[in-house]
Amino acid sequence: MRVGPKLIRFLAATTALFAPHVASSQEDPAPPVPPANDAEYQANWGMDMINALPAYLKGYTGKGVIVAIVDTGLDVDHPEFAGRVSDLFRNFGRDQPAGDVSHTVNKDGSIDGHGTHVAGTIGAARDGRGMHGVAYESILLPYRAVGVEGRDPNRDPTNEAIENAIRAGADVFNGSYGPDPLLGPYLKDGNGQYKVDGQGNSIENPNYVALDYQPIYDDSRNLVDTYNTLKKAAEADIVLVFAASNDAWDQPTGASSIPSGPPMLPLITPENTKEGILYKFIDSDDKAFDNNNPDTYKMLTGSDVENLDFSDLAGSLIAVVAVDKEGQLASYSNRCGAMAEWCLAAPGGEMTLNGEPPEIPENGIYSTWPAGDPTNKNKDGRYKYDNGTSMASPHVAGAAAVVRSAFPYMNARQTIETILTTATDIGPEAVFGQGLLNLGAAIGGPMEFRYSGVFDVNTQGHSSIWSNPISGPGDLTKRGEGALILSGDNSTYTGATKVLGGTLAVDGSIVSHVKVSEAGTLAGVGEIGSLTAAQGGAIAPGSVLDSAKMVSTLTVDGDFAQQSGSTYQAGLASTSDLIDVGGTAAIDNGARIELLRQGNPSVNTRYTLLTATSGVNGTYGGLTGALATDAPFVDFELAYDPQNVFLDVSRSAVSFSEVADTFNRRSAATAAEALGAGNTIQDNILFLTTGEARNAFDQLSGELYASVHSTLVEDSHFIRDAASDRIRAAFEGVGVAPIPVLAYGDDTPEPTAAAREGLAVWGRAFGAWGHLDSDSNAARLDRSTGGFIAGGDAALGETWRLGLLTGYSHTSFHVDDRASSGSSKNYHLGLYAGTQHGPLGFRSALAYSWHSIETDRTVAFPGVSERLSADYDAGTFQAFGELGYRVDTTAASFEPYANLAYVNFDADGFTEDGDAAALESQDRSTDTTFTTLGLRASSAFTLGSIKATARGGISWRHAFGDVTPETDLTFAGSSPFAVKGAPIARDAAVIEAGLDMNLSETALVGLTYQGQLASDAQEHGFNARLAVRF
Repeated sequence: MRVGPKLIRFLAATTALFAPHVASSQEDPAPPVPPANDAEYQANWGMDMINALPAYLKGYTGKGVIVAIVDTGLDVDHPEFAGRVSDLFRNFGRDQPAGDVSHTVNKDGSIDGHGTHVAGTIGAARDGRGMHGVAYESILLPYRAVGVEGRDPNRDPTNEAIENAIRAGADVFNGSYGPDPLLGPYLKDGNGQYKVDGQGNSIENPNYVALDYQPIYDDSRNLVDTYNTLKKAAEADIVLVFAASNDAWDQPTGASSIPSGPPMLPLITPENTKEGILYKFIDSDDKAFDNNNPDTYKMLTGSDVENLDFSDLAGSLIAVVAVDKEGQLASYSNRCGAMAEWCLAAPGGEMTLNGEPPEIPENGIYSTWPAGDPTNKNKDGRYKYDNGTSMASPHVAGAAAVVRSAFPYMNARQTIETILTTATDIGPEAVFGQGLLNLGAAIGGPMEFRYSGVFDVNTQGHSSIWSNPISGPGDLTKRGEGALILSGDNSTYTGATKVLGGTLAVDGSIVSHVKVSEAGTLAGVGEIGSLTAAQGGAIAPGSVLDSAKMVSTLTVDGDFAQQSGSTYQAGLASTSDLIDVGGTAAIDNGARIELLRQGNPSVNTRYTLLTATSGVNGTYGGLTGALATDAPFVDFELAYDPQNVFLDVSRSAVSFSEVADTFNRRSAATAAEALGAGNTIQDNILFLTTGEARNAFDQLSGELYASVHSTLVEDSHFIRDAASDRIRAAFEGVGVAPIPVLAYGDDTPEPTAAAREGLAVWGRAFGAWGHLDSDSNAARLDRSTGGFIAGGDAALGETWRLGLLTGYSHTSFHVDDRASSGSSKNYHLGLYAGTQHGPLGFRSALAYSWHSIETDRTVAFPGVSERLSADYDAGTFQAFGELGYRVDTTAASFEPYANLAYVNFDADGFTEDGDAAALESQDRSTDTTFTTLGLRASSAFTLGSIKATARGGISWRHAFGDVTPETDLTFAGSSPFAVKGAPIARDAAVIEAGLDMNLSETALVGLTYQGQLASDAQEHGFNARLAVRF
């Protein structure tokens, strides 16, 4: 039987053992951040522009997501990165050791903070200072590979860094780098820096022209290496994010109409190369090549470039253009152009037209910067404003980390599509691509299925909500364990929807045709276009989010077909689930309805399970599920008319007691049924399965109250043992452990021989744990006891001693199988006496114990969940007598003995605090007698210079009388019913073993074990003693 979402939801709601909820795969969300006016959040105006706050308020922070940053290095000592940088970072520049990524000083002595700035925007910590990054709990993996000479002269160090990121397990990659600078209106040197005259003015370029294409200054070998590297990264499921480049000031028209560098690789195809409109290959290795003079450009042709086809990278990366503070394209930024499908805009800041930093610093992006830069005018030298598509790209990379933390089951392509399709439209696609990054929308899942087969989603056990409406021609396939909830209204995507695993819940509306098969389940309270349930599929109307809508209606606008081998999981409560079909319902005879209890159903009721406007064709093959096949107290029957399928529910002829199979269950069942219709207890038992009903009867029985008798009667032996041991110790009996005694002679207290003791005061602590096993009626009871007894006695005549004892103990007990527990505070008072005539000894006592008992138990079964408690008083009276005969030999001393004890336990009545399952009890009493026959022995010996005594004893204890306690209980409004508790063992072996060692004339140490062992009960106790005489 499939344990479907409806059964799980019902158990959650009715037993209150766990709260019904499905979170969007953030099982342990971070605490919400402060409001949007928080200074750390507002420090970078880009955070508000990308709508980041809603993600943080839902607990999405990029926690644990690894973001690789290939750049100029990182100031790893910056406080914003403390504890945040992966130890797998590496430097690919030959000028520094491989383990040093913190090198931020250029050859001319200037500070290079580009990589530090980029890293801060991605993941600077939320630590109450400066600013924080978009994914402020992500793991940063920095590589120094930009602007350096690589260690391998045959490879670009950025490609080496990307391959290292793949091996390091990166989830997101940011590349805020690009190709060499383009031809510009002012002359540049080989490093792309503007040349200046003697007065410091830029020198105009006399050969400047506006290019109508993007020049690619590279050879095919490097291009292919970059392509292969990015292909590996995409196959490794890494989200690739690249800056679109800053060519627009130098080339404001054709050349900057598309991204340059790695993000343009998907545009390189034989067709585009042949046309030469988007780009042209330039031989930068030609001796005559001068970047400042297009007349020297020699175009590359031939098969080495004409056959290049990198189009399969499309969809594997995101290109990012920059917008200013007003949301307009930054003056320097390339446009999306032909890459519009995989391109979007993000905050990058603005600069002045001469290429210098912004005149108004706040127009730039505020982020981390290495300390010690004299050009940094910011009052806090560890932060700086900067601008460029290099600053826009990390906003997107950080957002990708947040989205991956929200939807950890999504692959890189699905993450990319979610980010792109949720962007906000701010202008032409040729400029802004899919729009402005909107992180707050992205955490609601995709808004468009643009391509077929992309959203083949395996939720991998996660439960997740897609709250956005979804459009587009693409399709959706749900696989794997976990639930995917579509809660967006008016989703108009036209591709098919398949449910092949786990649960797809439609709580909004979709127009798609849904097919559920294999191990999939369709749930929800929304509306779908049409529905086919195939072999292995299940339909389960009702919300997986809202327990109040567990029983609900799933609407099918078109036709519904339920094929052989599929299941309709129909929940029953005061109403029932309903599939409401706008067209025709076609039911195969091999289809089944699985009945599930979702609340409190009623007998003598007709439920409508399916209705179809255009008619119902066919009938179901029958009912399945434990409720339909194993609920003995109700009968179910399907009925039909031309447009409906009904379920008729009636009371069966089976009584509650017929299902009960133990004494306690039968007693509780009879009392529960006598409560009559309309009573909460009886009405909810009606719809239980056989196993559930028996469990309910067990819980309702309150057997703990009978088992308490056994517990405290068993504990009574601690008082008898203390009195007997004291009398035996007074007469130096066999096998008795020394008891600390303060004895008084004629005038002053002094240690005296037992025979000469006048008044003696003594004390002993005790403790033990044990259990009473189940007898197939009452469940096992576990108990533990600890306490202290003190007493005093004096000589009476020549050979008798008479004494008085008192004490306190605490007993805990629990019956796990009945969700019951309790404790008792015990106060003891007793009178004891004994004598020794030669080898014959006699010991006896009378004692009474007052008990203050508190109990706590839970009654929980479908439809009922109650916490019940009681407190009441009880008392134990006992009397015992014992005869022993001492036999001494040269090796040891022995004492065979016989003991007879009578124990009466009497408990007051009580009324439990609770609701319908609460019980009442009148006063009750039990009488138990114990006989014990045994042998004690002791022997003295030496261990080196230490005198020692070994003690032991074994006996057979037999119990008769009320060994199986019974008590009468009552529900409010019912007749009394009897229940029996865990039985006292009729026969048990009593074992004692001990060792005492005289460490000196005045110091003694001892250890004693005492236990009772029976086939259905055990008790174990240890006692350690240290006695020092002064």
